[in-house]
Amino acid sequence: MNHSAKASLTMSNVECLFKVFSKSGVIFGTYILLSPYQVLADSFTPLDPAKVVLVDWAAVIVSIIPFVGVLLAVGFYTLLERKILAIIMIRKGPSKVSYMGILQPFSDAGKLLCKEFIVPTRANVGPFILAPALMLAISLLGWLLYPYKSAEVFYVFGVILFMVITSVSVYGVMMSGWASNSKYSLLGAVRAMAQSISYEIPMGFIFFCVVLCSGVFMFQEISVFQQSLFFFFLPLCVVMLVWMLCMLAETNRAPFDFVEGESELVSGYNVEYSGGGFAVMFIAEYSSILLSSVMSAAMFFGGNEALVGFFMMVFAIFFVVVRASLPRLRYDKLMNLCWTVLLCVMLTASVCVVVLVGV
Repeated sequence: MNHSAKASLTMSNVECLFKVFSKSGVIFGTYILLSPYQVLADSFTPLDPAKVVLVDWAAVIVSIIPFVGVLLAVGFYTLLERKILAIIMIRKGPSKVSYMGILQPFSDAGKLLCKEFIVPTRANVGPFILAPALMLAISLLGWLLYPYKSAEVFYVFGVILFMVITSVSVYGVMMSGWASNSKYSLLGAVRAMAQSISYEIPMGFIFFCVVLCSGVFMFQEISVFQQSLFFFFLPLCVVMLVWMLCMLAETNRAPFDFVEGESELVSGYNVEYSGGGFAVMFIAEYSSILLSSVMSAAMFFGGNEALVGFFMMVFAIFFVVVRASLPRLRYDKLMNLCWTVLLCVMLTASVCVVVLVGV
């Protein structure tokens, strides 16, 4: 037997031994991990079958109702946006479907959902189909942080969770842009990733200022802290202005809608989507706008829920008026604004808040 045959035989024996030991290790490790659960199972006393409820349908319905309300709110917010844009541009808005065009959002949704969902030939099918669902799920997940005054679940670190959700939301845009296998959509996804890093750093300092003034991370407590009509807007007016710029960039709204730049990228990251996929992306985008409006009202104009609802509408209309009034900026202008202006302003504001709170 030559040396090469001996070497190959030795290697095969080593591989066999390695496989045996690896399987033995997996079995032994599984036994070690499951042994506590076996003890719990042995000490478990079965419940009365008459008292066992597999599904609490009341809890399921109550948990679904807020998300249904969000979807309805998105539909009517699109109608409100089109009405305000029509007034500003001195033209007729949607007025044909039902009385004063009230059912126009449902007509548009039905039309989109009935259209064919086309998957491009060279697209990555799995991520291409999953991206709209991921965007909608992340957008609706943020509504769990709505500052209810009475609720069974409170998020003690709601501010941190909101930062996480807003940071993760860019992954849906990245997935859709990459999976489409189109130059335009990929450029839109790259823009989204780059600008998310630039505006999230000032946004982190904004949360730092608000948390330092209130002393808590819960949106409910931040809102309750302002019940005496001492709004955080008064000492933090500059911070709120920076916050609104960050929210415009976060929701990809004009003048920071570079991800969807029609004049440059046709439609950006969603250029290859049609039918239901485009409708789901549309709903996710407008749901994020309404969520940003709610959180802006709770952070700077909190108090009771009536005040939060009123200022939420003010912020929601602000998004529409800005879209109708300002043209799209150049992409490098936003990056320059975030890194050289907003970051310096928020560093200065953070130092001032630390000094004032310490005094």
